[in-house]
Amino acid sequence: MQYVYIGRNELVALVVGLVTGTLYSWLNLPIPAPNVTGGICAILFTYIGYLIVHAWRRTIAFGRPPARH
Repeated sequence: MQYVYIGRNELVALVVGLVTGTLYSWLNLPIPAPNVTGGICAILFTYIGYLIVHAWRRTIAFGRPPARH
């Protein structure tokens, strides 16, 4: 079973992304990511489709994993 939740790794990735995006903008450099809405939506909806299929198969759960004793 896989669990999907926002934890420390996701928060660190968010901070790194914000710092990197700010730095690239401040230095007027092109960002290494799709610069059009279609490309960004394709990445986002690919992940959402992955989650839907795994939820349908009941191989993924949303929320923190149960605590181990």
